[in-house]
Amino acid sequence: KTITTGAPKTHIADSLIRTTLTGWITAGTVPPWDANTLYFIYMDKGVKVTMGGSSSCTSFCGYHDAMSGKKYYAVMPFPSCAGCLGGLSVQDALTGTSSHELCEAITDPVPPTGWYDNANGEIGDICAWKFKTIAGYNVQLEWSNKAKSCI
Repeated sequence: KTITTGAPKTHIADSLIRTTLTGWITAGTVPPWDANTLYFIYMDKGVKVTMGGSSSCTSFCGYHDAMSGKKYYAVMPFPSCAGCLGGLSVQDALTGTSSHELCEAITDPVPPTGWYDNANGEIGDICAWKFKTIAGYNVQLEWSNKAKSCI
């Protein structure tokens, strides 16, 4: 579902994203939450996202987290910097980062209480910038303990 009402124009903090998402859930603007729901929030071009002391295109290209330890969400800033594009098209950067956050939200839904390696981070972090094209979409490879490699 595309929601444009009240969309930020230049900047939004994670705390406001959480408040807004809670309001959308309560109002029925987005599907109701259940244990298998992951809300993806994509930002418009030119909107800087901040979380703690970090900001998009400087410290991160996307992230996932949980509200109240169980309402899962992922935030996808528009990839408008070289660090988040990595030489990819905007579409490939978005699908690559989205697949990265989706897999991490599954294996570590409340960071860092799930699959997390203190030296390397989550399963997507270990394989950052390693991609494969599946059905025409760019997706990031993810770490496999069994294969001991990115697959």
